[in-house]
Amino acid sequence: MPHTEIRLDELHEGAPVRLEHDGFGIVVVLRAGVVHAFEDVCPHAGWRLSDGETVADHIECPGHGWQFNLSTGRCLDVPFYCLRRVDVTMHGGMVRLQWESGEGDGDGATAS
Repeated sequence: MPHTEIRLDELHEGAPVRLEHDGFGIVVVLRAGVVHAFEDVCPHAGWRLSDGETVADHIECPGHGWQFNLSTGRCLDVPFYCLRRVDVTMHGGMVRLQWESGEGDGDGATAS
């Protein structure tokens, strides 16, 4: 399974961070001490969620303002839509992100 890591101290409360791994974008959000991660694309119109902002326990798409629950990935505006989850595990001060194969199957990651 493809994976990447980021240091926990690189995440700031409520600020979305974009990671890329061989063209696969991931949005990572630290909220209330919990790290959430999803594919960095709004399933409605393709906007980067990392360009949006968090509001309470939701991430808001910068395109049309749709909000997605950080715990479930489910869209509050149109529940049919759901974000693709990226698994998060913690190892000391490192956050490991892992997802199903199909995209981003190589080495290297960058934060932007």
